[in-house]
Amino acid sequence: MWISSSRALNEPKLLCAFSLLRAIIGFVLVTSLTMTINEGALARDSASSGTADQAINVGGVSASARTVKTLKKKLKKATFTETAIGPTTIREQSPATNIQTILNLTPSINAYSEGPNGMRTTVQFRGFTGSQISETFDGIPLNDLFNAGSTNFASNRNAIPLTLGNISGIDIYRGINNPDVNSLFSLGGTINYLPRQPSDKYGVKVHAGAGSFSTRDYGATVNTGSLDGYKFLISAGKNTTHGWLQNTSDTNSNVYLAAEKDFNAGLSELNVYFIENHNQGYTPHNVPVALINEFGSDYQWPVNWSNSYNWDAHKIGIIDFKSALSNNVLFDIKTYYVGNTYNRVSYTNPAYIPEVNPLQPYFLPNEPENWAGQPQPNNSYDPVALFGSAYAGTQDHLYMDHSSSLGVIPRMRISLPHNTFITGGNLLYGTLLSEECWYGSTPMPCVNLYNNAWNERDQRDFLEAFIQDDIHILHDTLHITPGLKYTQVDTTDADNAGYYYAFGGTISNTEHYTSPSLGVSYAFTPHVIAYGSWGKTFKVPEISAYYSAIGVPNSQGQNVIPPLTLLPEFVTDKELGLRYVTKTMLASVDVYREDFENQFQSYSPQTGQYAGLGIQFNGGTARYQGVEWSVENQFTRIWSAFANYTLNQANYGSFVDPFTQSAAPPAAPVAYVPEKLANVGIRYGYGRGPVTADLYMRYTGPRHTSYFTNSLTSTFTLGGYTTLNAGGSYRFSLPGAVALKSLRLSLNIYNLLDKTYYNYAFVNQDVNNNSFIQGLIGMPRFVFVRLTAGF
Repeated sequence: MWISSSRALNEPKLLCAFSLLRAIIGFVLVTSLTMTINEGALARDSASSGTADQAINVGGVSASARTVKTLKKKLKKATFTETAIGPTTIREQSPATNIQTILNLTPSINAYSEGPNGMRTTVQFRGFTGSQISETFDGIPLNDLFNAGSTNFASNRNAIPLTLGNISGIDIYRGINNPDVNSLFSLGGTINYLPRQPSDKYGVKVHAGAGSFSTRDYGATVNTGSLDGYKFLISAGKNTTHGWLQNTSDTNSNVYLAAEKDFNAGLSELNVYFIENHNQGYTPHNVPVALINEFGSDYQWPVNWSNSYNWDAHKIGIIDFKSALSNNVLFDIKTYYVGNTYNRVSYTNPAYIPEVNPLQPYFLPNEPENWAGQPQPNNSYDPVALFGSAYAGTQDHLYMDHSSSLGVIPRMRISLPHNTFITGGNLLYGTLLSEECWYGSTPMPCVNLYNNAWNERDQRDFLEAFIQDDIHILHDTLHITPGLKYTQVDTTDADNAGYYYAFGGTISNTEHYTSPSLGVSYAFTPHVIAYGSWGKTFKVPEISAYYSAIGVPNSQGQNVIPPLTLLPEFVTDKELGLRYVTKTMLASVDVYREDFENQFQSYSPQTGQYAGLGIQFNGGTARYQGVEWSVENQFTRIWSAFANYTLNQANYGSFVDPFTQSAAPPAAPVAYVPEKLANVGIRYGYGRGPVTADLYMRYTGPRHTSYFTNSLTSTFTLGGYTTLNAGGSYRFSLPGAVALKSLRLSLNIYNLLDKTYYNYAFVNQDVNNNSFIQGLIGMPRFVFVRLTAGF
């Protein structure tokens, strides 16, 4: 019912949006078809005669976009800061790595998982958190529309959209970028995962592997080759593990489909992608360091004390149609769907909570709620009558979060003698249903006005349009890339009465902003390129800014909902860089400064209509700046090496309270941002010969932590640490007549020296208000062996 009413509420806006999109597409088609009538014969003649450089060949462009040669050619002209991870690096990874922790190989990124298979993954990009960067798959947004992150958002601890087996490469765009790099919430940068493509040849590969922590990994991939012009790739895989911490077993299952069909002698192409990823397992929880020191580095709360079981399903579907409508016009339209269903059931034994057991001073995760002991005006559930006490009747907890988005991305590129003009947009419609309940047993009911903490129904729509030009003059040595993006965001939040809401209500608003950008690059020589860029972008408030204003009476007991006056967070970025690109070497250095405005804050007025309510507003500033350096060199056909170093600084700036006009001095460094990151590695035989090997070292510098009670930067600092990782493989020689075409044995060792380190920690207080350190230890040595057979 809520979906129907929500749609009715916003139907005029959606109709206007779809009308605008139809108008854009219609204009593009009419313009392009007119050009096709005038120039189509030339395009067909060029294609048939084999002069593909004069006619746009969509299939050829798609295939070549993932080669190292094309990447270097692209970087010679790029006016913004870009890096990439190629297919060979992705293929060599073990289950110790996921789609985000592999990013650690590149500058300025610090990503870690607190459990196996990507459970509770955190990623930082130039100090910005995962909810302040954009992640996309083939250009379609993976970020949750309401809570901004793409993994581990809104306590969706194992929300995992992709696995490494689904991708063929990663493009990493740092800081502000040109509008053609489609993104949402991108304050610090954009990470675009490239889909695996079907092969021209038939082939089957199966793999099976085993490793530390009872890890088992197996799967299969089928390439059909061309079937009447259609090509399909189908893969499926499953990973099971006990995890390196106690009581953190996890299972991940993944299905991937890619299909491709070329039309018109390569002038048109249809691509279809589908991913379904399921993950289920136990959450690792931060525990007191004193208990880790006493019981061992793998310590977790016993399951009969406290446990949280998570179930998540991610689905992604993309239909992408490209067509060269003339010899200089390429039209592309993507239709896509992203959906996530998350459920978590938690249990905490009342016998071990500190309020009941004085011998156990630490608060446990998901503790029972004593205040829910009696029926309330909005909650008729009586835990005392059914289970004997308030604690016993709220020892089980259910949290559900189901979101979906449907979008269309039209795009047109016009190639002219001295510039390439690109225009397009993104029309995106999203919904969210979220609720939370308590009970004294499982499975439990979750019923409004009975045992529901909240029942939230949200809608958020994005309407975006952009224009961009790449002006290339002076014999293609000077590139100027101006761009402008317009975004309108409509948000509606509706909440029912419940434990957290004395009364229900709805709050909504419409926001519209522009994001300008400008990039310039100049090639002093064929190998030395300098560039500079400037841009400004924004991030709209997360849904918490809406629901926090609902359901709490003011100091006079009045049911009022304060207006939402929060503005988006803004970042202005300036960058300067230098690249050196040859056939064997790629080196770069850049400096950046990102000024952060309108940081979200909260305020509780003491007088007036909204006295006693929590109101979010814009108040703070921060500055993120640093230096990034990287080099890759191919010494011989089989030997190569890479190294990179990052110096990042993230500091809060001034803060002004708009209600009291009181000013605060500059604050401490932003917590959990390592100022120094470094990687160095050497590789042997990649892509050539039967033997491959690699050895690389990762250094993560010290990090400031925070206080759990107020999230301010604490005086406790996590020390820096270094991990050494190794891998290798051997391809067996096989007789040509056998059905088995290839056989490959690989070995990966993560944290070779078994270094003990903390991914994350904070300062907490126990029931007696004594301060202590609480955290989680990172993955110890992990050894994994895999056998891959091709048929």
